[in-house]
Amino acid sequence: MNKSMGQIIKGLRKERNLTQEELAERLNVTSQAVSKWENETGMPDISQIIPLASVFGVSTDFLFGIEGTTADEEAMKLIREADEMMEYGRLDSYLAAWEKLTAGLKSYPNNHLLLHSCAELGLSLSLPENGWLYAGERAKEIADETIRQANLIISCSRNITDILRAHQILVLIYSAAGDFVRAASEAQSFPVRTDFTFYSNMAIVNEYKKDYAGEISSLCSDIDYSLQQLENNAAKLGKAYLASGDFRGAISVYESFFAIMKAIFKDDCPPPYHDFDSGDCYILLAEAYLAIGDNDKAMDSVERSITYWLGLAEKSVDGRIMRKALMNSPLVKETQADFSMSLSALKEKLIEKLSSAGIEPLRENERFRKLYERINRIIL
Repeated sequence: MNKSMGQIIKGLRKERNLTQEELAERLNVTSQAVSKWENETGMPDISQIIPLASVFGVSTDFLFGIEGTTADEEAMKLIREADEMMEYGRLDSYLAAWEKLTAGLKSYPNNHLLLHSCAELGLSLSLPENGWLYAGERAKEIADETIRQANLIISCSRNITDILRAHQILVLIYSAAGDFVRAASEAQSFPVRTDFTFYSNMAIVNEYKKDYAGEISSLCSDIDYSLQQLENNAAKLGKAYLASGDFRGAISVYESFFAIMKAIFKDDCPPPYHDFDSGDCYILLAEAYLAIGDNDKAMDSVERSITYWLGLAEKSVDGRIMRKALMNSPLVKETQADFSMSLSALKEKLIEKLSSAGIEPLRENERFRKLYERINRIIL
């Protein structure tokens, strides 16, 4: 016997451990309205059908007793369409993708997949340091919406990783806006120790199971992410020294980082750790050398940056750089982290690097011009 919509709503609500009041709050209706639906003395307004399906993570067909696609499937379709809209270097395409995702959230207001995708893209568009990706006049509007989405994730999600990422998004947006009290408050949500990770704990589980292949994979993954964090912090630390006027301190930080990477990866081409949002350490090192008037060493560093990436291009497979193929050090060889980049995207990225304002004094250098020629020879 087919269930009525009221029975379906009641069953879904109980499965998700929601009270009538909590469901009503998410839908912006009264608890009495929810009670009427479940007791079949009233029906949801047609405008409530899609939000109801989104809250429960089911399709609208399911609410009517007809099997169909789930809300997550519809969300993934929207996310894929938004991804296809984005063209590297074109702000308008990223804004259009953000608008598509926010429109999707009106139909699926609490869908965690859409919330995360929209919040991540909103963060990128909200930060002035993101160059061409910064939304300019629209940044405040997007930041406000991203703050709302991050808070919704924090209040609704049960996944600690999702919650911490939402807190981090708030740290970044509040800091960029100069709201340091709120930024510091959000920062206090994070653990002090860096070994509270999924992979470090899975290594413990696998050790007790005597699953040594699993333990190796977990530990390699943890070290891999630790190296990424090392790069991120080294880039920021060097920038802090630069900002304080201690240019030699910045040089020491960056050269120490590269010495560590060489010790780990020997003469192999290491995976792409040198290009985080916090900056390419090679380009930042060039800026530090320029600050002390050593243009030759600054040029050396720029060459190292471009040569590093061209080395990755030489190891490309079917027109893409495959990160996994670069993992030869026993410390990270079995990492579960993956990455790929098309050669066309790499070419744009390298041209963007050479356009950095921080290395402008080098642009008339003959070696600098030759780097452009090498980049243009990348076979797509």
